[in-house]
Amino acid sequence: MTNEQNNHHKSDEVPDPEEFRYLNPIEDDSDNLEPFDDEKEHRQINTDDPEDITYWANQFQISAQELKLAMTINGNSVRDIKRFLSI
Repeated sequence: MTNEQNNHHKSDEVPDPEEFRYLNPIEDDSDNLEPFDDEKEHRQINTDDPEDITYWANQFQISAQELKLAMTINGNSVRDIKRFLSI
């Protein structure tokens, strides 16, 4: 291979991405992200309190009777009811 062919071959090589990283810097927002933990999911629906049942039925957009049925099947954990309702 002649020098001219050898130089041409080097220019066809893939450039090092680190050389061009400054053109499109990638922002790192990992220091701003906080894990989402909905405290309401860890509570239990009070089956003896009609106001609590009405509140959660409204939150799930179902009737109080449907919520009572869901609690009979899955227990009264908000997280379990959400999972049952696929919310």
